[in-house]
Amino acid sequence: MKCISLVWLSQTDLTNLNSGEGEANFIDVKKYKKNGVEYPYVSGQAMRFYIKEAVRRNLNNEYMCVPNDKGETCGNIQKCIGCDLLGFMTTIKKGTVLPGYSEGHPGGAITRVSPVKVSPAMGLLPFEDNAVVDFLTRRHKMAEGEMSGDIVNVEIGVNLYKCGITVDAVRVGGEEKIDEKSRTIEIEYYLDEEERKKRISKVLEAIRYISDYSKQARLLTDFTPDLILIAFQDVYSHRLQKALSVSNGAMDLERLEAVINDVKEYSPKIIAGILPGIIENESDVKAKLEELEVEVKSTNEAITESLKYLSEQTL
Repeated sequence: MKCISLVWLSQTDLTNLNSGEGEANFIDVKKYKKNGVEYPYVSGQAMRFYIKEAVRRNLNNEYMCVPNDKGETCGNIQKCIGCDLLGFMTTIKKGTVLPGYSEGHPGGAITRVSPVKVSPAMGLLPFEDNAVVDFLTRRHKMAEGEMSGDIVNVEIGVNLYKCGITVDAVRVGGEEKIDEKSRTIEIEYYLDEEERKKRISKVLEAIRYISDYSKQARLLTDFTPDLILIAFQDVYSHRLQKALSVSNGAMDLERLEAVINDVKEYSPKIIAGILPGIIENESDVKAKLEELEVEVKSTNEAITESLKYLSEQTL
């Protein structure tokens, strides 16, 4: 197994998951345009942060560093689950001995490309038809016990978002090294296979428990999957991300079938999870997935099944 790809839909209540630039007293929603119509989205940077915090919340005894005041992390992928899974760009002091090396580092900046790739969450319903401007008050204590305040307008809306991640399982727990003699690249692993699988499982669990998005003190919402596809792949590919196309509340079955058939060529296991009431043609989607020999479960059962299947695989 070289890759795990996930794509899912999540329906939200009134919320603002990722603000745009806005103005002093106006908090807007990030938007993109398609055919002249605006739709909300959550940036890939924000999605990475939400997944990272979900991983952190679900740690047991694993170590995950906290960035310093410059935003730099420890860079020790053998010790730190966060630096391993989500990559980093940091500076290393001269003389520091990194895992896999016998001599001290010459010093300078080092970068690790994240094995976990995250897509922006794309809203599928027009923003204008599914949103409202709410307001909140900010109170300030003045001299001699007096209070003052101002009103801030906040864009909030309901929507159906498409999200996705891909885990480059081959690179979890290891680092590419160049053999100077043969001019080839091999991956040197700092962790055994079971520990690598445990780290990947933290990402799958994070999708189930993702919750640390913005403004949740007053806009409590659930952004976990309501319809999800999970593919265990023998080839690294993002193809599964195109499987879920929704128009007027209904899933495009022709697109779903075409993409699933493509992915099945290199995926011995594809799991689907569906929460009732998310799409209009739910029964047709289930029937199509079963026709394509894809297991259909509840979303929670799908993630549980994926964790079980991962534990039985060879990386």
